[in-house]
Amino acid sequence: MLLKKIMVVASDKKSLIGASILRIGFGLIILYTYAINYRQRHFIWGPNGMSQTDYSERLKPFTLYSLGDSIVYFEIIFHLGILAAILFTVGYKTRIVTILNFIFLYSIDQQNPVILDGGDNIMAITLIYMFFIKTNKYLSVDKMLIKEERFSNNFYLSIIHNFGVLAIIVQLCILYLNSSLYKVMGELWQNGTAIYYILQVQEFNLPWISDIIISSDFLIVFSTYFTILLQVAFPFLLFNKVTKYIALILLITLHLGIAVVMGLITFSLTIIVIDAILISDKDYKNIYNYIRNKIKRPTKEEVILPQNGLVE
Repeated sequence: MLLKKIMVVASDKKSLIGASILRIGFGLIILYTYAINYRQRHFIWGPNGMSQTDYSERLKPFTLYSLGDSIVYFEIIFHLGILAAILFTVGYKTRIVTILNFIFLYSIDQQNPVILDGGDNIMAITLIYMFFIKTNKYLSVDKMLIKEERFSNNFYLSIIHNFGVLAIIVQLCILYLNSSLYKVMGELWQNGTAIYYILQVQEFNLPWISDIIISSDFLIVFSTYFTILLQVAFPFLLFNKVTKYIALILLITLHLGIAVVMGLITFSLTIIVIDAILISDKDYKNIYNYIRNKIKRPTKEEVILPQNGLVE
């Protein structure tokens, strides 16, 4: 009986809605990266661009862009990357397109590692785990084209999917825990002044908001210690449903603050999108039903006409 219950639980795919949101979110972030850098693509990533030096050529790993050095070849690979991101976002042939999307993302990242903000590295790792999970169950072209799901009750595929989801969650916990432990070892984080010095870096501040934070000793100390405590506690807060959602709300607030104050937009959005996989399918459906009921307007059949002729 126990073994049967374990098999039933294991064969039930987890976080299918979260996985679909993860796919869409990653796809939109990648398309955003392509879009904002499109006019400068030759300078940033091109064969004669800013990153092409004799020294960088010796260190650069093998990528799609290293297979040719002509402008025509660069344009083909670059625009194929955009096409792969579009197909990935809409959820078409997701298994193979996820792999292709990873290859194009890795290639553009390694072509010029200094231009992006670090979110691409986390995304690339997560995309590897996404090879094994079902990301097209919701909001996908695949779902519309395939009316009946084949192998939907396959025990082994369900196990692989659930392990892929678990790997993403473990990776997220390792990310937060390592980040917090490295912070704790730093003197500036220990004395509560780290945020002050971070906001002194011109590349990572929004002047008028940074000035408000810097002018307040309380905000500096609070934001420094709050960041450490939240990150170090995150893996342990996941064991309880209530604390998990409190942690998610606080982390989303933290990353939105990082996006606004420090300008690390794609990094923050990448982490927020990965956080979305922590929300269960049941809770997503409850949230959807709650919002739908709030905005739903009564139909003509639902309008009651009392005897006095007034509409209630």
